[in-house]
Amino acid sequence: MLVTAIAFLLGLAVAALALLVLDVPSALAGDGADGERTVTVAAGDDLWSYADLYAPEGMSDADFVTEVRALNELPTPRLTQGQEIVLPAADPAGR
Repeated sequence: MLVTAIAFLLGLAVAALALLVLDVPSALAGDGADGERTVTVAAGDDLWSYADLYAPEGMSDADFVTEVRALNELPTPRLTQGQEIVLPAADPAGR
């Protein structure tokens, strides 16, 4: 019984180490529930440039900016370098 307990605990330790080293939870999580992506704001970035890069097909830049502000509860469209924001799902073409 002692050998079984030790083998079980060793197996748990190996599994925990594998999860930490391989970062499996992040890989399984994906970009978000609806294909949303998180970006880290770089110097000079603004919501309008993100709209040009990431707005889903058919969504206007103004609607994209409004949605990003709502998703991130931003009181103003101003962004700060290093800030992480969630962007709505992009179209499959990766626009």
